[in-house]
Amino acid sequence: MQDDSRIAEILSSIKKIEDSNLSVREYFDQNIVPFTRPQYYIYRKTLRKYGEEGLRDKRSSGNNTKLTQRIKDYIIPIVTENRSIPSSQLQIKIQNQFGTKISTSNLNNFRASASLTRLPPTPKKECKQQKSGGGEILTALSFFTHITDLFTQTIIERMNEVRESSLFKQNENIPQDNPDYRQQGKFTSEYNQLKSVRENRFKSIDDKILTKNLSTMNIFKMSEKTIFRYNLALLCLPLVTSNGKLSRVNRVKGNDLTFLCGQNYKDASLKRYLQELKYLKISDKLIAATAKFWQDFWLNEFGDETYLVCYYIDGNTRPLWSSNRCYKGKVTMLGRVMNCLENVFIHDGRGHPLYFQTFHGHADLGKHALSMLTKLTKLLDSPEAHASVKRILVFDGGGNGVKTLRAFDNSDEYYLTILDDNQVKERKIKHIWQETEYKYGTASLVDCRIELRDSSEKDYIYECRAVIVKWANGKRSVLITDIPRELLDASEVTKRYFDRWPQQEKQLRDAKSGVNIHRIVGYGKKIEKYDRMDEKHGELCETITNLNLKLKKPLMEIEAIEEQLAPLYSKERRLREKSEIVDGKRTMNEVDSIELQECEKQVNKYLRQQKVVEREHKDDLKRLKMCFREERRIRDKDKVYRIDTELDQIMTCFKMSFINLCSLFLTKCMSHEKYELLTLFESIFQLEGTAFVDYEKKFIELEMNPKEPELMRKLNNGLSVLNEMDVHDMDGRVVQFKV
Repeated sequence: MQDDSRIAEILSSIKKIEDSNLSVREYFDQNIVPFTRPQYYIYRKTLRKYGEEGLRDKRSSGNNTKLTQRIKDYIIPIVTENRSIPSSQLQIKIQNQFGTKISTSNLNNFRASASLTRLPPTPKKECKQQKSGGGEILTALSFFTHITDLFTQTIIERMNEVRESSLFKQNENIPQDNPDYRQQGKFTSEYNQLKSVRENRFKSIDDKILTKNLSTMNIFKMSEKTIFRYNLALLCLPLVTSNGKLSRVNRVKGNDLTFLCGQNYKDASLKRYLQELKYLKISDKLIAATAKFWQDFWLNEFGDETYLVCYYIDGNTRPLWSSNRCYKGKVTMLGRVMNCLENVFIHDGRGHPLYFQTFHGHADLGKHALSMLTKLTKLLDSPEAHASVKRILVFDGGGNGVKTLRAFDNSDEYYLTILDDNQVKERKIKHIWQETEYKYGTASLVDCRIELRDSSEKDYIYECRAVIVKWANGKRSVLITDIPRELLDASEVTKRYFDRWPQQEKQLRDAKSGVNIHRIVGYGKKIEKYDRMDEKHGELCETITNLNLKLKKPLMEIEAIEEQLAPLYSKERRLREKSEIVDGKRTMNEVDSIELQECEKQVNKYLRQQKVVEREHKDDLKRLKMCFREERRIRDKDKVYRIDTELDQIMTCFKMSFINLCSLFLTKCMSHEKYELLTLFESIFQLEGTAFVDYEKKFIELEMNPKEPELMRKLNNGLSVLNEMDVHDMDGRVVQFKV
């Protein structure tokens, strides 16, 4: 009823407007109308199109919407299948299907109400093709073990410690030594000729760090990912250099760093990074962290060995080619005593290197071996859980001195080593047991006791257990140990010693050249007082003084004879200068010849008198001459250069981890195959390949070497195992291999 009156009023108002002589605008200005002028035009349009029925109010029967239920049912499956479809594209689909155009705002409101809002489209998989190679096998294993993450976290922790140190804050006030040259980003020849630069170039890190502004080092501005890449590059250094020198990184093979670590570093970049690590003095932390990591890793891989755990200890003495006087020792393979550094490695029972220390000159195993083993065992997570484990330290004949063996008397560890042939005499052997057969080879064993004398304390007799190994080929070896017979019989003792050759010694010998452990990376030097030589020089001077007092009279007699001989020697020389030598004979006039003979007689007479005096005090005079000669030799040698091993130890950590990764590849992926490191380099790691990379996967296809089909077959099986290990690279991509 109300609607009818409303329609009647609208129709009446429209008729009055149309019958009026005024324009529509004028009429609305001069009269009161129940609706607006724009609404007037809408009503007229509705009347022409729908008639009076179009003016009826239909709100009581619900909204009049274009988005019907049928259209909604059409929209839902489309958007559910493709959430990234834009509403504008959906609008076109609806118009083509139903002939109705619905605004994008209405479509967006409906999608929001149905929880079907638009999601960003999935990025297209852009697969990039890049160069690759077999070296990525090693980087994949480093990602799997997370050893590079360990290096990175250890370095970052050390950086945080340095930032909080007083030295860091103190050195912030140190000005740059030459700001102009620094700003150019290079060292000019003029800068290198500065006296301060030349004097400080080879100083020890302990001296340099005092005048170093640590806050200006680039490493403090690097991100964690950048430090990770640098560490990965150092780990891959043996793959891209032939001799481990950073200068080789700029050669052709060094470009492989592009796909190995994601950045094609130059030698200067790596060198500067290493120098900054050296200033952090991080080597001790890296050694400890690496040892604990690999000890736990191999324990998780293979479990604990037995009730008895063997640790193999071996040294590697490297020549130090320096004109300065440094600590000396007998250098490996060269066989001569010279300036040197020595790495002492501790390996586990399967030959994996775990822990090492670098010493100046020759390392005293008796002094250092036990302390190194103590440091290593402290790195275990829970020492209480390993309290019942018996540890055996196995080392070669280089450490079989009684002084070394006596260090184990008050220790919980056992030792096992071998004697040299000249140390074994039948008179030293006693308590001989019955001969038994060797369970693990063709030999017979004799358990007994042996007595050894301490060379530094001659009256001291050391007694220990010995196992005589009589091999089938007629050779003989004698092992000595302090392991009780109740704990291990002769066969077990023999096996545990000779297992070191294939499991440890051969592997270490192979690795020395493979990863260049036999080379010294770089060093600084610091002069210090050589107390031992100073004491020796003082003892010699005291001995010379005592001998001079004891031989005062004969020395005076000899001196008097030498005073009488001096003018005779001058006269003899003048007479000989007058002569000529013809056909091997002296020719001179008769007067001079007679005078020369008389002079020679007098000289011989005095020399005989001197020999008589010397004969009476032969031993003391001989000793005095030796003391004078030795004193001249060691004079001014009470100073010696101590080599800074910080940089060398940092690089050895990376090299040692490289060896462990190669061992992991052979044991886990290649079913315990035995290959030398050189074979791995030449036959596997140097394979060419291509990598196909997208945002979620990296597929590496290696080129097969047709000349080694059997090795390629084994490698293919090994890569299948590696693919099952679910390796992700530093960007989170899955790494897969194919030969």
